[in-house]
Amino acid sequence: MTHSRCWDPTSRLKSAREEGAGFFQLTRAYTASGTIRFDVISELRTKYTTQLYELNWNNVYSRPDLQIRAGILKSKETYLLFKDIGSTELESFAFADAAYNGGIGGVNNERRACKLSSNCDPSRWFGNTEHVCLKSKVALYGNRSACDINRHHVRDVLLIRSEKYRKYFN
Repeated sequence: MTHSRCWDPTSRLKSAREEGAGFFQLTRAYTASGTIRFDVISELRTKYTTQLYELNWNNVYSRPDLQIRAGILKSKETYLLFKDIGSTELESFAFADAAYNGGIGGVNNERRACKLSSNCDPSRWFGNTEHVCLKSKVALYGNRSACDINRHHVRDVLLIRSEKYRKYFN
């Protein structure tokens, strides 16, 4: 945890297509015409009026407490949707992470496509649903597509980087 942007509430991913803010990269995305395609902060404020009434795009970078609260609520929400789907707890976390990172509807569509494919188990992420990516394969950032980013994130978080944090959770 030595990178300058690691655990920095002012971390920001900004492009013409989207803005990701803070610890959890709370995101709003735009259409080609510049209108809002989705806004996670607005969605969370609507669902969690009491817990997140203060959070908005004007203060998100200066309120790490609200970033963390929003990230926990969003993570819990996605995990609860997928906790009974995965064949193991790790598989459930994988579905939830893919949904947090790339959208719940996208994961559900990919599970349906997996079910229609031969030798693909929609209750398993690794080696199954992860290979049925319906996200864009056009490069967005450098040479990485939305599909590449989403699939890499799940493996990176759950299989590679999690090991260095395990000591804090035992």
